[in-house]
Amino acid sequence: MVICLTNPLCFYVQLFPFRHEKAAHCKNVEETSETVAPQTDKIKEDYIYNYHRGKLAFGLLLFEFNDAIKEGDGQRLYELYKLALLLYKANGKTKYSYVVLLYLVKISGILSENDAHNLKWNRFFNKHGKLATNIPLDLRMEQLNKCVKSMWRGLGANMNETSASRLARTTESVEMILDAVDKDCGIDEASGYRSSGKPEAAVKQIANDLITIKAFKHQPGRNGHHSFPKFPSDLLKNLDYRDLHLWMSGLVKTWYTIFV
Repeated sequence: MVICLTNPLCFYVQLFPFRHEKAAHCKNVEETSETVAPQTDKIKEDYIYNYHRGKLAFGLLLFEFNDAIKEGDGQRLYELYKLALLLYKANGKTKYSYVVLLYLVKISGILSENDAHNLKWNRFFNKHGKLATNIPLDLRMEQLNKCVKSMWRGLGANMNETSASRLARTTESVEMILDAVDKDCGIDEASGYRSSGKPEAAVKQIANDLITIKAFKHQPGRNGHHSFPKFPSDLLKNLDYRDLHLWMSGLVKTWYTIFV
């Protein structure tokens, strides 16, 4: 899907079509909701329920991110970033919001079809070729940096720009040699992710705690946890869609002058 950057409204509508449908075709629904709002305000909030429901929703979102990365699913990751953009913007994370929006705009309207495809799908690394063992490219870069730093430490007093550059160019070859030595010695290769151990005891303890406080049973008027006394029922409660539209439109116009 390619979006014309000369019309920022077009980008906003195609990125968040549901919001456009609601604004254009559901005015009567909004009017009725405004009349119902004063009645719902009278209902007391259950802040314990709000907190644990929001925590569960956010946790599932993180699981979805991790699973998309492990499967190397660039399209699913692209869709998740749309929701992440709203969460960042609602919570005042301006730098993260800027970077995520730029990523979405690059794929949708700035880059060519080939470059956009590469940006969306070339974000993972799979060393062993097994299913669900992909890792992010930035994690792969950290692994290479660790290898380079280990070799640099071995130079000692012979460390200089020339020797450091020479060693850095041999990183992948050295890694292949180390993997071959480990294989000859019968040392199993790591899959790229740390072992999570046995979570049964922790899961059982958490489940018992949630059952004890009846976390997922709505009880109007129940006070929240001490650290989160007034936790909202909606994770996007602080999001102003008008401000979001103005912010996105302004950035799209700015990027149009830079990239197009």
